[in-house]
Amino acid sequence: QRYGFQPAGATFSDRYLQFFSRPAVSIIMVFILSFTLSATMSTFKNPVPRVHDEFSYLLAADTFAQGRLTNQTHPFWKHFQSFHIIQLPTYASKYPPGQGLFLAMGQVLTGKPLVGVWLSMGLASAAICWMLQAWVPPRWALTGGLMSAFHPLMLIWGQNYFGGGVAILGAALFFGALRRLMTSPESRTTFIMGAGLFLLAISRPFEGFLTSVFSMIILFTWIVTQRQFSKRVIFQSIILPLGIVSICIGGSLAFYNWKVTGSLTRFPYQVHEETYSRTPLFIWSAPRKVTNSLPHIESFHSGWSFNEYQKQQDPKGYFFSVSKKSLKFILYMLYFPLCILLLFLPWELKNSRTQIALAILLPVLLIHLLCMTFFQIFYLAPVIPLVFYILIQGARHWRAAHWKYHSQGTVFLFGLIILYFSILIPQMINYVPSAYQLALSRSRLIDQLKQMPEKDLIFVKYSDEHDPLFDWVYNRADIDHSEVVW
Repeated sequence: QRYGFQPAGATFSDRYLQFFSRPAVSIIMVFILSFTLSATMSTFKNPVPRVHDEFSYLLAADTFAQGRLTNQTHPFWKHFQSFHIIQLPTYASKYPPGQGLFLAMGQVLTGKPLVGVWLSMGLASAAICWMLQAWVPPRWALTGGLMSAFHPLMLIWGQNYFGGGVAILGAALFFGALRRLMTSPESRTTFIMGAGLFLLAISRPFEGFLTSVFSMIILFTWIVTQRQFSKRVIFQSIILPLGIVSICIGGSLAFYNWKVTGSLTRFPYQVHEETYSRTPLFIWSAPRKVTNSLPHIESFHSGWSFNEYQKQQDPKGYFFSVSKKSLKFILYMLYFPLCILLLFLPWELKNSRTQIALAILLPVLLIHLLCMTFFQIFYLAPVIPLVFYILIQGARHWRAAHWKYHSQGTVFLFGLIILYFSILIPQMINYVPSAYQLALSRSRLIDQLKQMPEKDLIFVKYSDEHDPLFDWVYNRADIDHSEVVW
């Protein structure tokens, strides 16, 4: 079976599993399934942008779709200021370009940026399947790919414009190549690793940097200690291609920074934070002295945002914040009943691959939980493929479990699947994101105005009770030629 031969007397289920466990078939099937699930949910849910981040990514998508990396500052830019968007020295999103590029792909190909989200989620699940093929047997790699496609976070991220699909795609390519290089060093595998690093750099640069640092420590430790391959092979197949890739990634980021901010080393994110936000990203850093001219922007950055930082400045508030972040990770990533699979974690630790996965996963997770002011699950997208590996290893141990000298693993896993979907399906059917109706009213107003022949200019005035977590003033990349200007 290992080499593809069909044993005599094999059952129909054996033939079925063997066919779908083929590497290429598994990857394609997982991609089609994940893409179809995202598209189907969007048909019924009608996702519209609602939070600050989504509008910022859509600005990036609109900019890239028009063949530009950034936009000229508008003469009346003070009236068009929006959250997570810089106006000087150019008009652009503060975020790295990765998510915007996929949204732009959907916008150019179909006119709908959301199609780019479906594509990123489909490729992310397929890449997880490809990655796991180097970490676990083929059938379990397929199971891991299916688990990612049906995971609630992946399904929800397929319905918004800020999801972590691009970073997960990059991480899965990176980890899949990492394991393959430690088995059979080849330059093409190193270039796949480089493609993963590039996607991490243009989607989650900070977390991607942390992930790559801990991973490279493991890779170079293996290079120093292994005796199977010569130094020449290691240099030609790993070190030299990795050096070339690193130069290309650094050059690409520097060029993008130069076009947007006018500096090779100054990221748009830095420009935005120094212009608008007084809240530091690390809990030990001192707050900046920033005052915003617009009351609702000042209310957000000096109110909700800064309050999150202040809460963590005393021991009690810090402990509460870390506990809250940890609980969010457990509830949303280790989604019940998947967390039951972790009961075999002590036995999993005997496996060297599991030790490698945890040596990368745990430091990145702890740095976010203990050091960062803000925390969202998609910040951890660069290590999420390793979480799926840990869960699949747990499923493998449960499958082999015995009770009173009888194997009950299959029964347990089958029951777990039934319980999982009995909880998941109602949640996905009833899923309605916060502030959805408010966002839908803005979207419907735009659709109504586009039906009229004239262009529209809308002046927005916020009341004192306005919620700064939701904004109405967002515009396209080319403001002067937009049908609706806010």
